[in-house]
Amino acid sequence: MSYCVNCGVELADSEKSCPLCGTEVINPRKPWKEPEDPPYPHRLEPVLRRADRVFFASIASLLLCVPVAVTLLSDLFSDGELTWSGLVAGAAALLFVWFLLPLYCKRYYLLRLLTLDCAAALAYLKLIEYSVRGSWFLPVAMPITVGVSILFLLCALVLRNHRRISGGVRAACVQLALGLATVWINMVVSHAVSGSWAPSWSIYAFLPLAALAAVSILLSRHKRFQEELHRRLLY
Repeated sequence: MSYCVNCGVELADSEKSCPLCGTEVINPRKPWKEPEDPPYPHRLEPVLRRADRVFFASIASLLLCVPVAVTLLSDLFSDGELTWSGLVAGAAALLFVWFLLPLYCKRYYLLRLLTLDCAAALAYLKLIEYSVRGSWFLPVAMPITVGVSILFLLCALVLRNHRRISGGVRAACVQLALGLATVWINMVVSHAVSGSWAPSWSIYAFLPLAALAAVSILLSRHKRFQEELHRRLLY
């Protein structure tokens, strides 16, 4: 019988690492062999994590229904019909799609979920326009929402498909995405107001973000500076 060299817990012969602290089992007199029947299933922990996510999402969904029901009843009893409470219900549905729906999924499909998030945001903005009797959805809200969603989707796909990218380059991608999103918002609003696509105030937001992105990339390539910064912050 073996014992963990780190925490002293008793180990089974089939253990490759300590189940308590994760320390590798080293016994030169008894080499480790893969058992025919493992003492516990390998997929137990992922299944439990997903069960916890689904349980939390279910509780949060039920709690989200409480303010929706209260506002719907208040609106119905006070005005005799449903008017402003639709905005509250729409906001609750938007929160569910953005934050709770991914917890029910077995796998995180980035393209599908972000597309669904964009569609939910467009539907809620259209509901707001209908409630206030406006006419800004097609010229302003829709192009801004679709353009920003596509921009951050491309950024997320690049970061996901290149997992070896350093933290500095990841920060630079996010900073550039924010800067381009600001420019796009400025262009759409400017076109809706004056008919011109020329950006104006967004330049003052884009240039500092672009400078920060350049600094982040330079620092990510300076290994000695990273080690010195890590040493000063953690020791």
